[in-house]
Amino acid sequence: MQLKIRIRHRPNELLIALIIAVISANSTMARQTSQGKQDKNQTVNSISFDSRAILINGERQLLISGEMHYARSPRELWPQLLDRSVNMGLNCVASYIFWGFHEPQKDVYDFSGQRDIGYFLKLCKERNLKVILRMGPYCCAEWNYGGYPSYLRDEPGITIRTYNTPYLIRVEKYFEHLAAELRPYLATNGGPVILIQVENEYESVAQRYGKEGKRYLKWVVELAARLQLNVQTITCAGGAPGAIECVNGHSISLEGITYHQSKYPDQPLIWTELWPAWYDTWGYQHHLRDARNIAFNVLNFLGNGGSGWNYYMWHGGTNFGRTSMYLQTTSYDFDAPLDEYGRPTLKGLYLARLHKAVKANSKIFLNSERIQKNLSSGIKKTTWSNGKELLTVFVNETDHLCTEDNLTLLPRSARLFDSEGKLLFDSQSDYQATQSAIKLHEWESPVALQNWMIWNEPMPSARIDDFVKNLQPVEQLSLTHDQTDYCWYSNSFTTTAKGQQKIDITYGGDFFYIYLDGKLLTQSQPPFSENRGLTMPEDADHPYVFANALEKLNLRGFQHSFILKDVLMGKHRLDILATALGLVKGDWQISGSMNTERKGIWQDVLVNNKVITNWEMRPFLLGEQLNIPAQLKSVNWIKPIKPNPCTWFNTSFQLTQAVLQSDADYRIDASGLGKGMLFMNGHMLGRYWLIEGNGYGPDESWQNLAREGLSLAPAGLPTQRYYHVPKAWLKENNQLIIFEEQLNLPAKVKLQIRTMN
Repeated sequence: MQLKIRIRHRPNELLIALIIAVISANSTMARQTSQGKQDKNQTVNSISFDSRAILINGERQLLISGEMHYARSPRELWPQLLDRSVNMGLNCVASYIFWGFHEPQKDVYDFSGQRDIGYFLKLCKERNLKVILRMGPYCCAEWNYGGYPSYLRDEPGITIRTYNTPYLIRVEKYFEHLAAELRPYLATNGGPVILIQVENEYESVAQRYGKEGKRYLKWVVELAARLQLNVQTITCAGGAPGAIECVNGHSISLEGITYHQSKYPDQPLIWTELWPAWYDTWGYQHHLRDARNIAFNVLNFLGNGGSGWNYYMWHGGTNFGRTSMYLQTTSYDFDAPLDEYGRPTLKGLYLARLHKAVKANSKIFLNSERIQKNLSSGIKKTTWSNGKELLTVFVNETDHLCTEDNLTLLPRSARLFDSEGKLLFDSQSDYQATQSAIKLHEWESPVALQNWMIWNEPMPSARIDDFVKNLQPVEQLSLTHDQTDYCWYSNSFTTTAKGQQKIDITYGGDFFYIYLDGKLLTQSQPPFSENRGLTMPEDADHPYVFANALEKLNLRGFQHSFILKDVLMGKHRLDILATALGLVKGDWQISGSMNTERKGIWQDVLVNNKVITNWEMRPFLLGEQLNIPAQLKSVNWIKPIKPNPCTWFNTSFQLTQAVLQSDADYRIDASGLGKGMLFMNGHMLGRYWLIEGNGYGPDESWQNLAREGLSLAPAGLPTQRYYHVPKAWLKENNQLIIFEEQLNLPAKVKLQIRTMN
């Protein structure tokens, strides 16, 4: 992307304020007027289902749903996200509820502010949006620890995601608190929530847990009923009695549907995760997906009997703070219909055209006889007829052009017609029409970031705070409890000859910097595998039990080797900075239960093949202990002279009220930086890493998914260069703080603004 910088004249601030006030007043009046009607329309007595669809008060409902996680978007943005979703044709939204987000510490529950799920659900009801709540306890979602609170790892005797008493006790206690928050918002109590999903994609680990896993699934479905969450329960990709089982994927083949319906003949066909692209991990290219392929698959799904789908993600948002899973980027954009900042994309506006055509005919889709026929040309024809009205979908599932009479369909395309032969939607021509109608808005850099000041993070040898001493290295999470990414491991060794030295960390994670005598000599090198194998050697107590094929791709991901060149003879101080990249999202990433997750160093460290002992561990950076992002004056800042690793930077900048009150988005261009953390006005924007992106990733077989419209952004660019700054976190006088782990200065860092004129 080429950056175009342009400075515009500021309009009259008084006029802007007046316009905003008028728009706001009109919007409020309109919402209050419509809310009276919506509340009446949303009176629900029962949620049920038949083999065709979900039934609300006995009527079949076509669900056009989009996933957005309230935890990944600022509270102030929720109303706009929902308004835009309604305008783009959704009648339902879905969201995970991340357990660790609401119980950040054991027995400490929080449903306030950004965590106020009740407010989010209230906003949904005001807009007549139905809601699918995916309440866990396990979520996945590329969220830190798959949504679990990190304290769960250290519960005595626990095994996570199976029928294990310590685990079940914690789940039940959390669910009791959560159910109390949710009950007022259930559809059967006048709220918007029509479906609740428990657990998620259990088939990916079912082989590991066997009968006890099935017993756990049955237990968690029954727990939701016991807690009087009296709407319909669903599961996906791993079902249990009492719940509707749903399907996930970029597409859902007819063969897959036939198999699914043979197992669940009395249940409707619901697609809980339609992936508009894929998530991104550090060191690999940004994932994209052609919107035309999505629309084709939706119409094909309808033709095969589908009655509801949920875009995962509809709006991906941002992994603010330290909320992303291992290796997941801070951005969770997902090439979604609403971008990371909540704005409609070309993909979203195009899909809105599809939604309009489908919603207008939803009763015909759900209540009419469906007849499907494969034509000699290769086109599949599906008709719905109620005697008076007729709908027809033509689908070309092949990789070549197909012609039938006067109808020609491009590969992987579809068209929808009404009874009079009127074209309601064409996956190809509607795309072209959307492209010509969209207006692009450019990012600008009108605010200069300069006058940087620095504070050098001290090396362990210069710190006078307490440390932990042990014969062997102590695993990082047992020291930090996942409250920081950082932990120092310090020791010494003696060389008897000058030259190359080898350091082996037999088991460690995730990223290491190796310092010798206070100087950074080397660091971990890419590529990094999302699935790394067991966190400990295999033995009688820890045998390999592969739950799926992904686990077999890399069995040595926790073993690290470093070469130190030209080391002088004599005694040397060794300092290793262990840097976490987020906890795993699922146990296939570590080939064992999630309670076996580890960070830092937890096995032997060898220097020239000899084990060294007597370690000192210092968890947390000193700057974190001093709370620099919130207490700027806790250290003495100086002007930068030359780049040093492990340096804190800060600068201030101003924004006018006119800018702050405009309809605009904000981001940090992190060009020139290496790896570290970004903070704006005390809020952690997330981890940053300007690592070059190359390839799909070693754990992915994306080459086989070209037929799904998947592609990659250009190689050689950083996996993520730009970092979302929520407008709500900005003010007239602002403070940007950076912690940079590597040898870089922030001279090229910019604040960028996208004004929506």
